Amino acid sequence: RRNQARRTRARVIEAATALFVDRGYGATSVTAIADAAGVSPQTIYSSFGTKAALLGEAVGVAMAGDDEPVAIMERTEIRDALRVDDPRLAAAAFARHAAGLLERAGRILHAAGAAAEQDPELVAMWEQGHRHRLADMRHVARSFEEQGLLRSDLEVDALADALWALCSPEAYRSFTVIRGWSTRRYERWLAASVAALLASPPDDA
Repeated sequence: RRNQARRTRARVIEAATALFVDRGYGATSVTAIADAAGVSPQTIYSSFGTKAALLGEAVGVAMAGDDEPVAIMERTEIRDALRVDDPRLAAAAFARHAAGLLERAGRILHAAGAAAEQDPELVAMWEQGHRHRLADMRHVARSFEEQGLLRSDLEVDALADALWALCSPEAYRSFTVIRGWSTRRYERWLAASVAALLASPPDDA
């Protein structure tokens, strides 16, 4: 029964994500999501509480890539990236992780941002998401510092702010949607940008 409930939950999140992206949050009703997922509206309310909470779940699953209760900064891919002690390789590993996350979650993040501009109920959730993302970037910046990768003229908070801007959903959308870049091209640009913020390797000193 637990596995069935998890499958139903995943089906609802998948349906909601597709509709929020295609139609927009405001134009998507819980009934439409229920119809697409093959469940009753009451099932959605029982499982998620509100449509806003369902949007939050959809964003979280898209960012993580699954519904496992493991924070992004605790996942193996990013933990491994933050243990690299060469600045260029560390920047490339971080960029690969960030670009993959944005490729998965970019469209639903954009939909959530657009929804927050129209629905006061979502403003707090959207602002909290930005705060969490900045906290994650501070974690990354501190990890780079601990590995001895930070340029001597750059403080942790300044690096965190730069990372927060460079790998923001808005930056990713600007490059991949407005400018027509591929995710791979964005990843290369991000890696080069982050590498420029880190210390030069010893043989370049």
